[in-house]
Amino acid sequence: MSGTVYVLIAVLVTWMLACAHCGYVRRPGRFVVVLLVGLLLNLGWMVWGLRADPFEVNVMIAQAAALVYGLCAGCIGWFAGRIRRAWLDSRVTETDV
Repeated sequence: MSGTVYVLIAVLVTWMLACAHCGYVRRPGRFVVVLLVGLLLNLGWMVWGLRADPFEVNVMIAQAAALVYGLCAGCIGWFAGRIRRAWLDSRVTETDV
């Protein structure tokens, strides 16, 4: 694979981790901003990097896929944060026994 593909994969992983972190710390406003920035970067890459028409079917499918990736990453982060908070709330200390 070329270096460009590795860079694009690294950007995607970083973006998904940022979406997951926003879900983990329960920051929906920040999540929306991160999601929109990622979608705009994806659209920019396809329009200027690949010379595609913004309303081409393949571009719309790629945007929809990126939206689902971001939403899933945010939900996974939110769920992981919820599990962590429940775990910490349910711990037993010596004074509880």
